[in-house]
Amino acid sequence: MQGKQFVFSLLTCTLCLSAVPVVSPALNIAAAASPAYKITYKLPANPEKYLFLNVQMVSLANPQTPATVREYPIKQYLVDSTGNLDHYKLEFDDNRKFVTSKKGFLWNFYQMIGIFPPAYPEGGKLAELDRQIDTLDGYSPEGLQARKARAELELNARIQPLIHAGYVKPEEIDDGIATREFVATVFYRAFKDVRPYHGGIDLKDSENEAVRWAVESGLPGFPVDSKGFVFPQSPLDLEPGEKNFPETYAYDRVFQFVQLIFPGKKTASGWAYYQVKLLPGMAPVQPREIISVNGKPFAEGAENYSIEQTNEYQNASRKIAQHFIQRFPQVLEQARKDALKPRVWDWSRDVIHHPTFAKQVAAYRKNKSSQNLNAVYQAVRAHYNLSIRQDSAANVKSVLDNVK
Repeated sequence: MQGKQFVFSLLTCTLCLSAVPVVSPALNIAAAASPAYKITYKLPANPEKYLFLNVQMVSLANPQTPATVREYPIKQYLVDSTGNLDHYKLEFDDNRKFVTSKKGFLWNFYQMIGIFPPAYPEGGKLAELDRQIDTLDGYSPEGLQARKARAELELNARIQPLIHAGYVKPEEIDDGIATREFVATVFYRAFKDVRPYHGGIDLKDSENEAVRWAVESGLPGFPVDSKGFVFPQSPLDLEPGEKNFPETYAYDRVFQFVQLIFPGKKTASGWAYYQVKLLPGMAPVQPREIISVNGKPFAEGAENYSIEQTNEYQNASRKIAQHFIQRFPQVLEQARKDALKPRVWDWSRDVIHHPTFAKQVAAYRKNKSSQNLNAVYQAVRAHYNLSIRQDSAANVKSVLDNVK
């Protein structure tokens, strides 16, 4: 085994990759109605690695009390800024371009924070623009200009508080895509005091501390390929590799992670965790990430839709969902703890020669007993946020037996 193992991309269905000691359950097997399919699943010993969560699935016992802001959603901004009163015809593409842009990302970050009042200019300019828009022909040059001016004013009113808070600099803002480096920089400035960078993430193509912090923290949208490249100038994406065409899903997932796994509630004194309760009928997992068909992961199958319709698949999904629902408070708590931990990047440096594990490693290498192996494994799991690939006693044994 090589002495260095890179942290690979997050699974597209997860909010975080982390580890917790849990007794491994027995294998659960269901045979599909068709003899061509055999559906199996094993309930994971580390369910927090498979956590899937978004704000629509939960209620908050301590919701944010937002600053008083007049109603002006992104949809209205896009109508005004594009001058397209028939916006619904281009709504999907306009929204995709805006949400994945620097200004769109900052708009949504402002909305997530919630407590900053918008920085409108003095002198009643906004009210005058509203009056003009209400009275002018919407398709006239004057009407279109008034709408575009209002859009610019509303956007700047949301970006200025982020500049004042030190999260973004004016010279960093343009009409370009919100790249991984840009997103990481904004989040790092906001959260580095509550989630500091531990170090040791040796990316091949970026020495930027914010980007390395984002990888270490497990932010969705920052997968690293097998050679150690993150492509910092690419848009967010859940799959590794260089990307040129931005999609909205990864941008949505990163905000879900920051709000629910990080201490994502902005307060007058800093950041706090939201107190989260799962809504009835919500399952914080995607069973397809756990189910196998004929011994292979479900995601690799070519006929997924037809298999999903079988009673056996549905029964397996319900049992997996129930397992996660019953353990949700513990799973969320562990996911939050693990998101604050460092990562194993170089097994030789981070485990074999790390002083924290010296005693356990020496004891295992002396007699290679299962008891001593488990001691190393549990110590490593407690200290690091292991990825799914890394988190097994068998993997740790291979490291201990082969890495110098």
